[in-house]
Amino acid sequence: MQLYLDCDGVLADFDRAATDLLGMPPRAFQKRRGKGAFWRELARHPDFYGTLPLMPDAMRLFKAVRHLDPIILTGLPLGKWAAPQKVRWAAEHFPGVKILTVMAVDKRNHAQEGDILVDDQMKHAHLWEAAGGIFLHHENAESTLVKLRLLGVPVRDPENEKEPDNA
Repeated sequence: MQLYLDCDGVLADFDRAATDLLGMPPRAFQKRRGKGAFWRELARHPDFYGTLPLMPDAMRLFKAVRHLDPIILTGLPLGKWAAPQKVRWAAEHFPGVKILTVMAVDKRNHAQEGDILVDDQMKHAHLWEAAGGIFLHHENAESTLVKLRLLGVPVRDPENEKEPDNA
């Protein structure tokens, strides 16, 4: 079993950074100005993805699963501007952790039977599952850790640095 963690919305606070940059939440901006204008504004920023803040509970989630050697599997917008920024971001916040940057629809190409993807976006969950993977919808670290435990994944308690619950 390989554990994959999405970046934006799981580890990185994309919505907060986009709101700060645009002056309104991403959905509101897209509704008002359109999807194209939204992505153009983000692409204009010299290092949008490279400067994303961590999600408030990102380290709690990561510390609980780091012994499983998770891979960051993150979707890209169109263009070539985002991948190097995401790779730099991961190297800064999660040094030594492998990161794969792909179009979101292509995350499924990394799924093998029993592999788990933790992602906040449901759009392509069915593709991951059709490829044999297990999709966990991420809302916050605590609920994701509960879901992992229910699957029998040996997560650690990062508060006490205890050994895995399901060892």
